[in-house]
Amino acid sequence: MSAAHHEARFAAEVGRVVRDLAVEDRKELQAALEQAQADPWSWPQADRYELDDSVRVVTTTGAIVHYAILPVPAHLWVFAITVL
Repeated sequence: MSAAHHEARFAAEVGRVVRDLAVEDRKELQAALEQAQADPWSWPQADRYELDDSVRVVTTTGAIVHYAILPVPAHLWVFAITVL
């Protein structure tokens, strides 16, 4: 939907958890978030009731991350993480 690159910004607690992930899990999550930065709509919608299509979910082998696509300035707000 959008060709603009979206910088990823992390909630403080999410950033702390990401830093504590195993190296392999962190690399996999980084690649997934880089994909999201290039195309924020490429990951599935997190809202099962389809009320807010700007909230997306990234699933890797080590974590599940939720982010919101914010338009001004164009960026991703990574606000939740669950370590698997």
